[in-house]
Amino acid sequence: MISLASLAPRALATSRDQIGFDQVPETTPPGTTAIAPHPISVTAIAQQMQAAIQAASPGTSVGIDVVDTTTGTPVASLNADQQFYTASVVKLLIALDTLKSQDWQPDSDTADRVSQMLSTSDDDIADALWDNGGNDAIIDRMVSTIGLTATTAPEDTAQWGETLTTPRDVVSIFHYITTAAPASARDLILGALHDAAETAADGTNQYFGIPDALTSASWAVKQGWMDLDSSITLDTTGLVSPSPDQPYRYAVVVLSTQPAGTSWSVAGAALTAGVQLLHAVLK
Repeated sequence: MISLASLAPRALATSRDQIGFDQVPETTPPGTTAIAPHPISVTAIAQQMQAAIQAASPGTSVGIDVVDTTTGTPVASLNADQQFYTASVVKLLIALDTLKSQDWQPDSDTADRVSQMLSTSDDDIADALWDNGGNDAIIDRMVSTIGLTATTAPEDTAQWGETLTTPRDVVSIFHYITTAAPASARDLILGALHDAAETAADGTNQYFGIPDALTSASWAVKQGWMDLDSSITLDTTGLVSPSPDQPYRYAVVVLSTQPAGTSWSVAGAALTAGVQLLHAVLK
């Protein structure tokens, strides 16, 4: 299993619009002129991802934030401050709040339930922990603890999946898990996300997006899916290491609202098509 060592704190990037991934050599052979490589636009990368997703699932709205967590440098970003439903991604906040409520030293039963809730995306466990934590009070506490700027509790407090968040806030959640949560909580959560089952507790194949697109990488993912009358929600989020023997380096967040009636197989394949374009930049 990949090391679950903490990642470096996220630094502020000088620009979220253009980042150069290649460096000009400090010296060049005599008689030659160094030509700086054309910078790669993080917006252009995200737009290509969006186009691939929309080609597979027309009418989809997409929010993307991909960040190199060792430097804080954005890799791909589009609609990063637009709100989307969390669906089961909110289970990250439920898990953190549950562990924090026990001073980060949960009993074995609680630890097992949190791990199962995350790895199999178990809704029954999430329902129980949501009720025990005071429903939307969980969101209020975690927004304050982590410093989230655009995450809001659901209007119907019984529907935790209708919590609203942004791609940027989800990156902040992963940043908190890896740099601020105590090591025991970090390892419990990342271990469960790394061991995410292909088939979720409700029978859904949850390997769309990051798992299916980045098959040669190591990842720790929290997926989300939800069916409403007006739309479906499908989210793929997580931490990614291009090499199995390295700590997680990238936070990858793709949130989507897709047209009502879109099949889960089509919706999932659309996110996978978008994430596949990250192969060229996650190195």
